Amino acid sequence: MGVNRRAEGVRPAGGGEYMQRDGPDPASDQERTPPCPLCDRADARPFDEGEGRTYLHCPACRLMFVPEKFWPSPAEERRRYDQHQNAPDDAGYLSHLETLASPLAGRLPPGARGLDFGCGPEPVLCRIMEERGFATRPYDPFYFPEPPGGPFDFIASTETFEHFRHPRKEIGHLRAMLRTGGLLGVMTMFWSENAFRSNWHYRRDFTHLCFYRRDTMDWICRAFGFELIWCDGRRAAILRRL
Repeated sequence: MGVNRRAEGVRPAGGGEYMQRDGPDPASDQERTPPCPLCDRADARPFDEGEGRTYLHCPACRLMFVPEKFWPSPAEERRRYDQHQNAPDDAGYLSHLETLASPLAGRLPPGARGLDFGCGPEPVLCRIMEERGFATRPYDPFYFPEPPGGPFDFIASTETFEHFRHPRKEIGHLRAMLRTGGLLGVMTMFWSENAFRSNWHYRRDFTHLCFYRRDTMDWICRAFGFELIWCDGRRAAILRRL
């Protein structure tokens, strides 16, 4: 499976805090800024806007997210995914997947059984892991929609978290499919303030709805019962289910 903008009157203050605008009507402000879809806090604030969307920032879990009124329809989303060129013989794409596949495989016991969650039309990561001796099942709601079952020793989710509409629900579902001690490998590009406001390519994909940071991964671990055992600081992390 294979998601930005200037908010009027909202500017970052020192230490990463964000100032609330003076004088908005509380009811209209609440309507404009829905609760965070990850931690459910109600104090997310506009961070940036552009390309026809508003981007909200949650100060608690540091998720950046797109409100529901800007989400694409399932048909629009599917058409976008059909355009992806993730061929199994593409050296660049294989190298990209190795960002997660290599550190994940190095932490698995022999014979571990896993799931490629959100694999898209070409389950290339399944092949990479199977070549290393790890049976891996593909799952994608559009292309491989059969319920994946479980439990699994590992789940790899590459370039999928940014597409989540309900990340709290989705991450809880992923945890439920893992055995205790199982590994969740996540690859999604982490946002920074400067990149986000500098025509960042990752935000220009209209199917990208949630953006994470290393801080967000730490919050996920505390909230869902994981331990962060590896992170490259840019786009990949491995979490162990406690």
